[in-house]
Amino acid sequence: MQVTFIWHEQIDGRWSQRQKQVATGGDMTVLRLAREHDIKIDATCGGRGRCGRCKVVVQGPLNEVSDLEAQLLTKEELARGIRLACYARPLGDIQVSIPTGETELLQILTEGFEQAVAVEPDVAKEFVTVDQPVLETPDGDRERLLAALKRSGGQDCQIPLGIMNSLPEVLRKGNHQVTVTRWHNHIVAVESGDTTDELFGLAFDIGTTTVVGGLIDLHQGKELAVAARLNGQAAYGADVISRVEYASNGTSQLKRLQQAVVDTLNGVVAELHDKTGICPKKICRVVLVGNTCMQHLALGVSPTYIARSPYTPAFSHRFDVTAGQLGLAVNPEAPVTFLPNVAGFVGADTVGVVVATGLASRNGRVLMVDIGTNGEIVMSHDGRMVSCSTAAGPALEGAQISCGMRAGEGAIEFVEIGEDIEVRVIGQTRPRGVCGSGLIDLVAELLKVGIIDETGRLQDTSELEGLSPKLLERIRAGEAGNEFVVVWGKDAAHGSDVVLTQRDIRELQLAKGAIRAGTMILQKILGIKDEDIDELLLAGAFGNYIRKESAMQMGLLPQVSLDKVRSVGNAARVGARLCLISQTKLEEASRLAKAMGYVELSGRPDFQEAFMDAMLFPRITREFAR
Repeated sequence: MQVTFIWHEQIDGRWSQRQKQVATGGDMTVLRLAREHDIKIDATCGGRGRCGRCKVVVQGPLNEVSDLEAQLLTKEELARGIRLACYARPLGDIQVSIPTGETELLQILTEGFEQAVAVEPDVAKEFVTVDQPVLETPDGDRERLLAALKRSGGQDCQIPLGIMNSLPEVLRKGNHQVTVTRWHNHIVAVESGDTTDELFGLAFDIGTTTVVGGLIDLHQGKELAVAARLNGQAAYGADVISRVEYASNGTSQLKRLQQAVVDTLNGVVAELHDKTGICPKKICRVVLVGNTCMQHLALGVSPTYIARSPYTPAFSHRFDVTAGQLGLAVNPEAPVTFLPNVAGFVGADTVGVVVATGLASRNGRVLMVDIGTNGEIVMSHDGRMVSCSTAAGPALEGAQISCGMRAGEGAIEFVEIGEDIEVRVIGQTRPRGVCGSGLIDLVAELLKVGIIDETGRLQDTSELEGLSPKLLERIRAGEAGNEFVVVWGKDAAHGSDVVLTQRDIRELQLAKGAIRAGTMILQKILGIKDEDIDELLLAGAFGNYIRKESAMQMGLLPQVSLDKVRSVGNAARVGARLCLISQTKLEEASRLAKAMGYVELSGRPDFQEAFMDAMLFPRITREFAR
């Protein structure tokens, strides 16, 4: 049997149609077959048949439509040949058309909390004059260069083979005057002439969903440009566990995930080159942060045992490689440092946030929450820090929500309810769906007017009094309980109603329950009540874009005064940048990672109780409504 895949991808700013024909003889789904041949189909649940995102248009014989497909796909979609790739199995030659996603339209947070530090990178340049070769002295080019460095007070160095290959030409081109870039005793580059005024580095935050990189002038500590992209691994699952499961299936799957994120990193590098004109080969230092799993996958190290008790990572301390070993398209000898992890599910991204915000040196009781597919939480009491991680799932990023989407053009990001519902849409276009911040707003507003009760149930119209006819009209029976129409189809981009279903609310309750239960456990360990919290820091894109009032209203966060809540943006990447430009901060990151306490929530019997309590919405909603 032959399967022909057709899709579009953007190359050099232009969309081009691609086509690939593959053979299959077994009982393999379209999704698995695509992955085996490095063809990306968006499947945020990792192909477990839960999200309904892996929609493809198929022509040709397939297996019967499954019960779940019948639930997740409309009759109109099925009539057009749309199937879920994770269920569809070819019974003969077929053609599969893959819809183009919204990856180029994403609203990605790049900025974060700023902290002034002294610029003292651990990589440096030195201009040296090397003795000219003479007949009387048989020393080679390498030996004469090392002697010149020794005379200038440098330590013994190692010259990599890659640099040796071009060293004779470089010396003679510069008339034996060259600039040497060193990282401790490792020579990173040898350039003809004096290039000491050029010293560049990269700081990356490898997120589960997005990758953000900044090009830094290491002389001034100044950021020259920032670029961001969707993590190429997203096609293999929206959450960490989905990717761990996929990587655990074999070496080829692990390598596929590694290549996906390295390609994303190199895409960011190429974009930074376009923005600044600075050649990537001049980049001589890189620092990266990411959660523990993302760091393992970027290095091609199996994350299998992170997901199995006792959740042990392959490495915890900082990890140094060269760019060439990683496949990063900069100077191949550039040292690349992965900042240290705390535990299997509290990674270097959390360490980066702690470094950027100075959390360890803050007085009082400070709570830091970084909400994504995983929620990393750190509680600090006069410098003593304890941390944990909760599996929030992708619902807060718009995945596994019936009309959910990432924060891109057409996503509803703000909701307010009065006599009727008002929404604000990213890009000021017709709405296509609801992103995480819009979902929090929507549920908080529905709680305020009583359409959703404290258990999370969407009320029947017969149970509601005093609501306007326009709001009551939006409540209707769905296939699995009531649903609320956020935008009527005539006003939506795709012509179909944008709705919030009862299942969507349950997904949100699971996510918010996990986050809130994690904060409750850390507060319990340190003996801190909600009213005792002096400051609440929200890190990451979600924390930056949500309305604090809505998050508090629906019980995602502790009940503290709103003036104590502060968004610190992409502080993880800022932490990476600080470690790039400051040896002191780089060393501090390792100390903080070792000193930070870690709580494994799955091993605590009180977590389940806290989780069940946190699933409920607060009883104080009416006070917020006033």
